[in-house]
Amino acid sequence: MKYGLKKSHSIWMTGFPSSGKTTISKNFFLEFSKEFPIIILDSDECNKFFFSKRDYSKNERNISTLKYINLVKILLRTKCLIIISANHPFNSQRLSARKILKKNYSELWVSTNIQECKKRDVKKLFLNAKKNKLQNLIGYDLKFEKPKNYDLKIDAKNKSLDQSTKMIKDFLLYNKIIYAKKI
Repeated sequence: MKYGLKKSHSIWMTGFPSSGKTTISKNFFLEFSKEFPIIILDSDECNKFFFSKRDYSKNERNISTLKYINLVKILLRTKCLIIISANHPFNSQRLSARKILKKNYSELWVSTNIQECKKRDVKKLFLNAKKNKLQNLIGYDLKFEKPKNYDLKIDAKNKSLDQSTKMIKDFLLYNKIIYAKKI
């Protein structure tokens, strides 16, 4: 089956560090980017040009959200799917994005539990926080607020990467953001 993009849209992946947001985003990109335009805004890449000094404070995180929203508003002018892979750990941040982007916003919660994320610790963030080399880490010294209004919940601990990707595809099909094309 082939797929096409019906309308521009943004998917905001949220969850703890090492929950699987970036891995799932990249897998989705690999599977569907030849069929319709996809842009991934990954926090590790974007924060490098959003901020000269990153302290990851609550205030900086709120400023970051506004920068993502403004960038997404520009990108939505083109016909593409935008995937934002960043914590956005506070309900107020996600609510702001939803209010501003309206029908062009979907919130996907990668709900991997904190114990599993600490085991994975892909970027050694939890290890560095424990050694006092990193401050304001979500799930360590800053609380992650469980999403109240998510559109899709993915348990990346109990779902394979392919199952997680399929869940997003099915969600986009159901919401008429993408469509299936007959070959």
